[in-house]
Amino acid sequence: MRVSCIAFTERGYALAERTARALSDCAQTGEDDPGWDVSVSRGFGEGKADLRAWTAHAWEASDALLFVGAAGIAVRAIAPHVASKTNDPAVVAIDEAGRFAVPLLSGHLGGANELAQTVARAVGAIPVITTATDVRGVWAVDTWARRAGLAVSNPEAIKRVSARLLSGGRVTLYSDMPISGQPPEGVDIASDRARADIVVSPFAGANAGASVRAAETTGKVVPAAETGKPAGVRGQAPAPEPLRLVVPCIVAGIGCRRGACAEAIEEAFFLACGQADISPSAVREAATIDVKAHEEGLLAFCRARNIPLATYSAEELSQVEGSVSPSDFVRATVGVDNVCERAALADGGKLIFPKLAHGGVTVAFSKVTIKLSFKER
Repeated sequence: MRVSCIAFTERGYALAERTARALSDCAQTGEDDPGWDVSVSRGFGEGKADLRAWTAHAWEASDALLFVGAAGIAVRAIAPHVASKTNDPAVVAIDEAGRFAVPLLSGHLGGANELAQTVARAVGAIPVITTATDVRGVWAVDTWARRAGLAVSNPEAIKRVSARLLSGGRVTLYSDMPISGQPPEGVDIASDRARADIVVSPFAGANAGASVRAAETTGKVVPAAETGKPAGVRGQAPAPEPLRLVVPCIVAGIGCRRGACAEAIEEAFFLACGQADISPSAVREAATIDVKAHEEGLLAFCRARNIPLATYSAEELSQVEGSVSPSDFVRATVGVDNVCERAALADGGKLIFPKLAHGGVTVAFSKVTIKLSFKER
């Protein structure tokens, strides 16, 4: 976790440095978060950072901002940048005496509550947690999603789930992935996604992977549009949309002609996602043949989506098991009969969407199993 810290007095700066050392010790011992990366800046005296410029940079470059000083300073500094609970970084304020650590923004999805608690343990402060689920000891679905590495497709639905649990009601959860551990109080596991209040899945729309589930059963992919009800069938009033948590379990196998631009790859990628009904945020990595490892368009596409690019040799791809669409032209060009499907399968997943060719780019999707857990860390 990248934490940018700023202090406004000598005493506060000493506390900030002590906090940074303590968090680094946590990383070395494997406690709390094993990936702390903390920078400390002066908001006073010689070498003083301009607060407005510091905040703007830290907002974009960090996972969390830690202000050592008055909470009001932090509130005024971040106010112009606050946009969305799904994207805003965690913001925590701690007084210069190290008495209280207060999460101010992104308590659950951004991890501010956990950061405040970790900082409090590190320096002997009291964490001041005000979110209702934490105060009441009720399961916070957005905190669980963040810990599990799940993206939230429709954050507005979090409020509905939390409100029901806070009122003593129950919610149902459906998952395409196995979840170990005892479900939290008030949470029931559903076998039918259509009746679930929370859906954990890589699939995006109302059909939520119906075409792909058919492919897993029959081996034939049916376009998502063909899984809906016949025209003219009158249904009941739609239930509220479930909270959709996206599992990063999809590998995108990509082939492209030499010099393909990022825009062409992106266009083919989104076309494939739409046809497969896959949420783009479910894609955990792209995969291709090693001769494409330095294709700037492909690298730019991966950077823009913040996903790694795995590459395999022609020999490695030729040994991948599974049914693929062979091409003599591809074999003559790169030494293996298929790139996108074999690359998608190379990580051990199951092919769920076969080759789509568009604009000199080919895309295929496989799904790997991600094991989730209700257990606390």
